[in-house]
Amino acid sequence: MYYPQLMGLNYKLYTGAGPTPKYSLYHVWKTYDTIFKEGPVGRKALSQIVGIGEGSIRTILNKMIAEGFVSVGKNGVNLTDRGIREYLDCGMSVAQVDLGGLTISSQDCAVLVKGMAAHMGNGNEQRDEAVYSGAEGATSFIAKNGKLYYPCSNMCPDDDSVACLKTAFNIRDGDVIIIGTAKKYRLAEQGAVTAALALENQVNLSWVEKNVWESFGPDTEAEALQSIALAVHELTGRLPTTMRSKNCNGVRCEDGLVIDTNYTGPILEEVLESAKITHKVSPSGPYMGVPVVAVPVMKKNKAVAVFGIVDITKGGMFELVSKTHKGRR
Repeated sequence: MYYPQLMGLNYKLYTGAGPTPKYSLYHVWKTYDTIFKEGPVGRKALSQIVGIGEGSIRTILNKMIAEGFVSVGKNGVNLTDRGIREYLDCGMSVAQVDLGGLTISSQDCAVLVKGMAAHMGNGNEQRDEAVYSGAEGATSFIAKNGKLYYPCSNMCPDDDSVACLKTAFNIRDGDVIIIGTAKKYRLAEQGAVTAALALENQVNLSWVEKNVWESFGPDTEAEALQSIALAVHELTGRLPTTMRSKNCNGVRCEDGLVIDTNYTGPILEEVLESAKITHKVSPSGPYMGVPVVAVPVMKKNKAVAVFGIVDITKGGMFELVSKTHKGRR
């Protein structure tokens, strides 16, 4: 699984097959958080609090209902006992704090992520995710030896400056704290939560667990393709990326996440048959009308899988690929 599961929830249920949703994983988290704190709550009020349209709220709620996480009553929706357990077992806690001069803006939101310190880099990834989501910046700490340290460093802030974090959370060695900051608390929260949700996804970007290439073949299932597809997705600057094997549907990646684990498309299927690189406009599916570059993965002179990169640059990538091919002739 390459979806963030900090909440113990299967996020692909909310961003799976079909058109790209008009909401992010932050909005899914915010929906759970709001219902837990405010429930019962009506759909219109929920839409206003979460910050997305009623149609998107309806989509999320329908999937929550299907999983048995919410119940619907006259006064609105409430989390079920199962939904409450999932929320409370999330491994992630959120609090409004004030870190003063440790952050670059006036409103701070801190997110504690349990047990992820070993997977932290230098904090730049979390900062970038937070800024991309609307925050002005992000500061990260890891907990070790009873103190908070900056990632990849032996430096730590003085105890007084992070006292609010120790008050807000039950911090243990191995935990990560990400603080999003912005002029508006909502943006600080969105940045911090998005960065936290992305942390586990970044862990899974590396090719771990087993040598995927040794077992790679025409029957490779979607789960085994996810780390490879995500790596290619990042290398292309997060252009929409698809991948499937010869005999199994595969994955679709957008915005740094796998959003579909049962994906196929007409161009992917064509390339699996022809075993040739193809550049053409997709005739159907979620990318209908958009140029796609599809490249076969060859093994023993047969196409065992295929990558597809969706050119949302309005032809810029096609032009670059064409120039590269001409230069090789």
